[in-house]
Amino acid sequence: MKKSPQLWHPLIGAALALLLVLFSQHAALKDLFAAWQTEEYSHGILIPLIAVFLAWHRLAEAKPPLRPSWWGIGWLTAAAILQLVAALSVFIMGAEYALVVAFTGLSLAFFGRPVTRAIAPALVYLLFAIPLPHLVQSDLSERLQLWSSTLGVIPLDLLGISVFQQGNVIDLGSYRLQVVEACSGLRYLFPLMSFGYLVALLLKDSWWKRAVIFLSTIPLTIVLNSLRIAFIGIAVDRWGRAMAEGFIHTFEGWSVFLFCIAALLVEVWILKRIGRPGHFRHEYVSLPRGRLFGNKPALKGPGFAALAIAAILALFFGTGVMEKRAENVPAHPPFASFPLMIGDWHGQSDNLAPDVLQALQLSDYWLADYRHDEEAPVNLYIAYYASQRTGAMAHSPSNCIPGGGWQIETSRIQELPLARSENLKLTRLVIRRGDAAELVYYWFDERGRNLTETYSAKYYLLRDSILMNRTDGALIRLATPIGARESEADAGRRLNEFLTLTVSRIGAFIPGSPSAKPVAAP
Repeated sequence: MKKSPQLWHPLIGAALALLLVLFSQHAALKDLFAAWQTEEYSHGILIPLIAVFLAWHRLAEAKPPLRPSWWGIGWLTAAAILQLVAALSVFIMGAEYALVVAFTGLSLAFFGRPVTRAIAPALVYLLFAIPLPHLVQSDLSERLQLWSSTLGVIPLDLLGISVFQQGNVIDLGSYRLQVVEACSGLRYLFPLMSFGYLVALLLKDSWWKRAVIFLSTIPLTIVLNSLRIAFIGIAVDRWGRAMAEGFIHTFEGWSVFLFCIAALLVEVWILKRIGRPGHFRHEYVSLPRGRLFGNKPALKGPGFAALAIAAILALFFGTGVMEKRAENVPAHPPFASFPLMIGDWHGQSDNLAPDVLQALQLSDYWLADYRHDEEAPVNLYIAYYASQRTGAMAHSPSNCIPGGGWQIETSRIQELPLARSENLKLTRLVIRRGDAAELVYYWFDERGRNLTETYSAKYYLLRDSILMNRTDGALIRLATPIGARESEADAGRRLNEFLTLTVSRIGAFIPGSPSAKPVAAP
């Protein structure tokens, strides 16, 4: 008589495949643990535990039938591709996202689509443990700093406190309060969004109420972080700068986070009473009971194939066979030797502040003001990165300029004719702060390409890191004041004249730059 399949066969197979996947991803797991030590993602270490508990409950509740599916092999293949891209390129985060994709593939291959649908909310919840890509997080932080500063000034104005805002700097006269990255609100936003997701999931109510609860965590974070900044401003105005430092500053931060949670729960209480009353699923607080599946599991073809793929992943990525290549970092002349005399233009070099250098993580740079006759100066800034794999990368001035209190009045792409057969494409900005105005040109010089958009630069960064094993690149920015007695066209003429003389010299310091070619005289 043929024996029925034993429970431990597929479960041991799934557990073995899971261990092999985790072994292949030990580098990504190490990066995740490092990210969970930061304040923005310190909640991340709890998310896998909560996700397992959530999946356990949903299986005990639904008891889905076991139908191993070949769809799991497709998901595992996608995870392998993501892992390979992460190993060969600058997209290191791909390996961490590959973990969730691989978990989904294992669930499909060993247990099938009904089980995977049941635990899908737990798999989605795992995404909250993964840090955002550096570019996205950096842009988001800059925007939140500016929004929080702007909203934080409103209560100070209403209370009659003398205050002046320049970007993310709030000037109280006796103290300048700078809303830096640590005060952007990200350390509230990420854990509050993950908490909001859980609350929405455990609320048995209309879908739109659950969507409102989750999405409201974003404006709630911004508003309450702004009130925190306003409170600091009030406290500094009344009791001195000590209110913005040390333990008091930390205590204010924790208080605001607890207030965010309380405000979210009040919102839930209100929404529950609109229309048909909803209720929380309190049973999810206790341990689940009963069997997990609707039938006895069996190790079938998809499971065996998943085991084979997991073993291959462990062999190639876990044992060092696919170690990261030594990056090709081309040599370049040091920018300290960049000329201060360019035609009739005389330059005076300058240095970035130590805290700015630490934040930008530049490999090399050049910063100088150039003058010609009695005209206004042209400021030239070149930020060079020998490698952009570790998160240190060129940032768009369009994102950074508002943080300095400037407003972008116009922005467009312009082509500057430099030679008979070649034009230089760049981004042209007119920015204003009070009565002051400036004209700004910038572009990215990336491994033989001149690019104007941040995301196109990041696309080629990913592409070139795989195909060329290079991630070097530079940001070039020129700026000149628009004088009270001159027009934008006058300032443009000055920038065009200087840039036409200088662009080939800039290109000579950047490996593979198309701008290094000889150009026509102005």
